[in-house]
Amino acid sequence: MAIIGIDLGTTNSLACACKDGSIVLIPNALGQLLTPSAVSVEEDGSICVGAVAKERLISHPEASVASFKRFMGTNHIFRLSGQEFRPQELSSFVLRQLKEDAERFLGEEVTEAVISVPAYFNDNQRYATKQAGALAGIHVERLVNEPSAAALAASRLSKEEEGSYLVFDFGGGTLDVSVVDYFDNVIEIIAVSGDNHLGGDDFDKLIAQSFCQAHGMDYKKLGSKERAAMLRQAEEAKRKLTVEKRAELVYGPEEKKLELTNVHLADMSQKIFGRINQVITNVLSDSERTIEEIDEVVLVGGSSKMPVIAFYLETCLGKRPCAIGSPDEVVALGAGIYAGIKERREEIRDLVLTDICPFTLGTGIINRSDRNNPIMSPVIERNSILPSSRSGFYTNSYDNQKHIVVGIYQGEAYYCRENIELGEIDMDILPMPVGESCFELTFTYDINGILEVEVTDLQQNIKKRKLLATGGIRVPEEEVEKRAQKLKAYKLVPPGGIRTKLALARGERLFEELLGERRKAVAAILEQLQEAMNGRNDPQLVKLMKEAEALFDELEGNR
Repeated sequence: MAIIGIDLGTTNSLACACKDGSIVLIPNALGQLLTPSAVSVEEDGSICVGAVAKERLISHPEASVASFKRFMGTNHIFRLSGQEFRPQELSSFVLRQLKEDAERFLGEEVTEAVISVPAYFNDNQRYATKQAGALAGIHVERLVNEPSAAALAASRLSKEEEGSYLVFDFGGGTLDVSVVDYFDNVIEIIAVSGDNHLGGDDFDKLIAQSFCQAHGMDYKKLGSKERAAMLRQAEEAKRKLTVEKRAELVYGPEEKKLELTNVHLADMSQKIFGRINQVITNVLSDSERTIEEIDEVVLVGGSSKMPVIAFYLETCLGKRPCAIGSPDEVVALGAGIYAGIKERREEIRDLVLTDICPFTLGTGIINRSDRNNPIMSPVIERNSILPSSRSGFYTNSYDNQKHIVVGIYQGEAYYCRENIELGEIDMDILPMPVGESCFELTFTYDINGILEVEVTDLQQNIKKRKLLATGGIRVPEEEVEKRAQKLKAYKLVPPGGIRTKLALARGERLFEELLGERRKAVAAILEQLQEAMNGRNDPQLVKLMKEAEALFDELEGNR
């Protein structure tokens, strides 16, 4: 039985494991390392995950979804083909697909995974990620922060013995920036900051909105199919600018165009750069470091490959960023290394990884000007090294108070109501004059995100304790098991059929996007593919698949 590492990304996901003494990335059924984090429900109720689902975002938008990681830790509901799914349930399908790919590749059962999460994920989001693993039939004891995973992989790849990184982790939907030290086989996270709603997807949307503005269109009034098609074209233009000087977004029956260069993209992205700058400023301030004290700015995440990002960082920081290994793969490699540590692999077990608390944990105290709006009193501040145990002393807030409610909060806001409430502890106390009753409040937070809160009434020597493994979205274990059994009824597309389904989905998408003779050519090859599939003519199907893929490559290359 194996333990694997998983980078569960907003745009793409991938898995990694220790095999034959090496850390290896695991290919999916298409032979690709990156599996798009997209899910689609087919007409027969089966679930497509990955490239097929990404194609169906345009041809079947009512049945398909991506970027659901942005909603992890919320009660948001996605409706696909008339069925309802929560973000962690959609993520469980991606995890299930990665698990099956890993078992096929490794030749053994996968029972456990180390999953990477953005360092700035809050308690609810971390719990939802663990729940996604449980729903997929995977035990997830350990979540590892993405910058920690990236630093693990980077220190291994760079061969340097010690140094200091600023890890710039820019994915499809989230931004994490961390200051990380490494020395004597120790990886130490010093500080983290981030934005859970900022990523490459925002550039896609920005390009699409610019296209609409240039052609007198209202982006907000586009239908789901039109918006999905335009965002795909925007993403393709963005990717093209990674390797070429200019790109063109072509959209609609009239084939309206928007020409882009990296200079144009940088000009229109000033608000995004402003948000990035704020995160960098915060992490350097929290770490009490200057950029001159950082040895390397390390790029992580697929969106960090954009030339405008590298140019902005060099301009902003005065230091050229570098990529150690592939930005798409480095977090998964780090998660794989950590999985090897958990398996006590001989070749990597001497590595030590320290982590930090990404958010402040505290309680509410009386607000003299507005008693209904308590103020946050920090107990464990953000960037405290884990495990951490801190105490604070508090008193009764008015004369002859007989009862206290200790609210437990997570966040940085001044007012408790603007933070996340994790729970509360009720306690009866002796009635005494204000300020004379004394309580000790102790928070203990471990490496797995388990928070223990203990309140001690020092007058009566009475203690009350509460364990908080999650935030406000906690679901009873029996409900998780019940939902897991229900999700098992959804069958994933078998590996042998994925390539064919991908060709069909790709063809359907191109049929919607193209016109004239090119559209007719797509229709003809789709019809032949369907006939070969229905007639179970495998030799003919193999031949047609090659023809279809060549035609689709040519049509996409000519746009």
